[in-house]
Amino acid sequence: MPLNIQEIIAAFPEFDTTCEKRPDGSHLLVLRKDGAQIKRVLPSLLMSAPLRTEWVVSAIRRDIQQDAGVTPLVAGLQSQSHGALPSYAHW
Repeated sequence: MPLNIQEIIAAFPEFDTTCEKRPDGSHLLVLRKDGAQIKRVLPSLLMSAPLRTEWVVSAIRRDIQQDAGVTPLVAGLQSQSHGALPSYAHW
C-alpha cells in the first residue's frame, strides 16, 4: 500500500496539519500546535513504497517526543530499523 497522506494527517488530530506537494514530487508536511511547528519532507520515493505510512507516523511521533524532551521507548526505536548495519571491506 502506498503512503497515505490522509492517514498520516489523521494520526495527529491534536495538530493543525497541512501537506503540500512540491515540484520535485515530494510533499511538505507541516504540523502546528501552540505556536510551534514541525516540518517533514516526505520524499517521492516513499509515496509508492509499501507499508511506509505506519513507519512515517511512528518516526514523526518519535521526533515529537524528542522535541518535548521525552526519551523514546526502545520498542519504538526498533520499529525504525529496516535493515542490517552496513559492513565495510578492509583491503
